[in-house]
Amino acid sequence: MTETFSSDQVLALLLAPLVSAGLIRLLMIPAPGWGLIDNPGHRKVHQHPTPLVGGLGMLLTLILAQILLGRMPFESLSLLVALAIITGIGVADDAHELSHRAKFVAQALGAGVIVSGTSVWVTGLGDLFGFGSIELGKWAILVTVIAVVGVMNAINMIDGLDGLAASVSLMPVLVFAALAYAAGQVASAFELALLAAVIVGFLLLNLRLPGRARAKVFMGDTGGMIIGMLVAWYAIKLGGSSSATVKPITAVWILAVPLLDMGGVMLVRLMQRKSPFHADQQHMHHVLLHAGYSVNQVVGIMSALSLILGAFGVFADHQRVPEAVMFLAFLVLWAAYVLALKHPAVMQGIARKIVSPYAQRVGSAR
Repeated sequence: MTETFSSDQVLALLLAPLVSAGLIRLLMIPAPGWGLIDNPGHRKVHQHPTPLVGGLGMLLTLILAQILLGRMPFESLSLLVALAIITGIGVADDAHELSHRAKFVAQALGAGVIVSGTSVWVTGLGDLFGFGSIELGKWAILVTVIAVVGVMNAINMIDGLDGLAASVSLMPVLVFAALAYAAGQVASAFELALLAAVIVGFLLLNLRLPGRARAKVFMGDTGGMIIGMLVAWYAIKLGGSSSATVKPITAVWILAVPLLDMGGVMLVRLMQRKSPFHADQQHMHHVLLHAGYSVNQVVGIMSALSLILGAFGVFADHQRVPEAVMFLAFLVLWAAYVLALKHPAVMQGIARKIVSPYAQRVGSAR
């Protein structure tokens, strides 16, 4: 008989969104005293001071739920330590806006804790060029650190609209959960399902729902890095080797939207002779906003794209499409994404023909 979730785990999944939303609500009370408030001004567009405690609330819910179930959170002390490191730097950044260098060092340190204390490494890249599987050997540690830091920044950089980062992240979390469950990795499947439930709880306060014109709370850099590290952890567990549950290139397709956006925006900035970390409004969500789509419509479009690309990657894997073909297809998709960012007017015209803007924007990016 196939192992499944226990009744206690099912109950935890049902309650997690409410607990997550409740804890975030409680944290919103002391947020001003902690300096965890995102104030309007500078390059930001939102017009109301907004608490930056969504990430803290989600992490506390994840840890609390697993402790109450009598299990080690994430089944890894090293991952907990790594999460503590990036949570600390994330809170400091949300309160005082640290330099990119300080955040990068902390992210690399957190990733280093993971590779030094666990066997969750990227040990192979698969058959990307059609000449056989690429095994990393002594380069596995470096590539794993780069992968974890990259995914953390990809999730963090796409956090520019109410509900966007959480909604886009939710799609790969659900796909990875389904893959883990299908492969009999029930512990990982439960952890991923719990993460999805906690994100839903955050979205209850972060999305622009009927009767609410703006988010009540942001996840902050803390939340972006926490979700990014956890997504990277499970992506590597499930697809970090040539013999893993899914092929490495499939894991890339599942994370396509945040990776494409980060890679595309950073390349465009470099082509413009700017710092790749220069804050601007060249992300795809900005392009779509300027095309006349509402915030919720942009969130819907990009979340749907995230799910579609992830499903396509899984389908191609199931159909045994050669990894080299999937890698080439991803590079072509990335090139198209970069062109769309470089020529937004053309992209906006194409987008309007595919999906018509249905509402006038009120506010927009953050």
